[in-house]
Amino acid sequence: MHIRLLDARIDDPAYHGYLDAQQRAYSRPGYETLTKYGSTDARTTRDPLKYLAAFDESGSGEGERLVGGIRIHRKIEGHLPSEIHLESQEFNQALADELASGESAAEICGLWVESDWKGRHLGALLCVTAVVAAQRLGATVICGSCPPERIRFYERCGLRFRRDHPLPDRPFPGVTGYYSINRAEAIRHREERLTEATTLLDRALDRADCIPTDVARAAAERLGLGLFTAPAAAGNRTLSTSR
Repeated sequence: MHIRLLDARIDDPAYHGYLDAQQRAYSRPGYETLTKYGSTDARTTRDPLKYLAAFDESGSGEGERLVGGIRIHRKIEGHLPSEIHLESQEFNQALADELASGESAAEICGLWVESDWKGRHLGALLCVTAVVAAQRLGATVICGSCPPERIRFYERCGLRFRRDHPLPDRPFPGVTGYYSINRAEAIRHREERLTEATTLLDRALDRADCIPTDVARAAAERLGLGLFTAPAAAGNRTLSTSR
């Protein structure tokens, strides 16, 4: 398994294939995802948009297969997805304060993993890699949002959420969202394991827009993850209502 950092271009068939795979991954267990924030919504696609795509090359002679991914939205002139779907004055003001102080922001969102890779901690590796990639793209602040049942997962990846401020997630009636606004450096140095893993990932991205298999394995080991072990029980999902 390796991970590539790619440009999200609306006219690129490969990116459309990525969005279709994300939609299918969410639909199988009965979830919904709003891929429009990574495709047709002009408010979130006017700024630079990248994505990480994980490929499994261990199939039966059929070449590599897309098995997961996550989007990285930089904020320059447009909106981040959470600015829209949370419709929260509090989140928007907190983000505006960071920007006014000279910080630059990105949101990591839309995390998904194919069913046969659930339980192998690919989602966590993608999340941590997205933090590194966002920082390399110029972001000093990393934003995100998720429902309460996913907070623990993302906090193991170094993010911290405003647990005291639940917000309605507008596109999903009845779903509560919590937001996070974290300095990228704080995420990377939250724990020693995160520092070691992000250093490895950063060095790999210095060489190419790719995390090769050996680096993915080494970073997962630093994080304490069994990336290449057999999947855990079916109930261990990495899907969320992230857009």
